[in-house]
This record gives sequence, structure tokens and C-alpha cells, in this order.
Amino acid sequence: MNTHQDGPMEAVAAAIMDYLCAHPLAADSAQGVRHWWLGAQVGLSVLEVESALNLLVERKQLRSLRLMDGTQLYALLVPTRQ
Repeated sequence: MNTHQDGPMEAVAAAIMDYLCAHPLAADSAQGVRHWWLGAQVGLSVLEVESALNLLVERKQLRSLRLMDGTQLYALLVPTRQ
């Protein structure tokens, strides 16, 4: 990936993780994350937020769950006990 694109994506991902550190039980859709979690960051599209969320899912920092209506929810990945 292009470093020019990585910088802003990393900043969005970091802002999401900062929010979740303060609110570890939070879960929301990409649109909800954009509005409620990142509201202060003007100008982010839902697609940009979704890309950052998917990056965090790939890194195994977040989990995603698809609801029956098709809505994708994102939340902190909680390790399972063994």
C-alpha cells in the first residue's frame, strides 16, 4: 500500500482504538463508529472508517459480527479462555 494512504488510515485506526480503550464494551456499525466514536474527525467517509475497522479486524484487534439484517458490527476482540 501507498504510505500516503497508510498515514491517514493508521490515524483513524488509532482513534478507534483510543475510543475502545475508554469504552471497551462498545460495539457499532461503521456508520455509528463514524458518527459516535469519531465525531470530532470531520470529513471521514463511512468507507474510510470501514477500511480502518477492517484493518483492525485483520490485525485481530477487533471482531466483526454480521446481524441478520446485514448490518456489520465492530467491537474489541476479547481473547477466549482455554
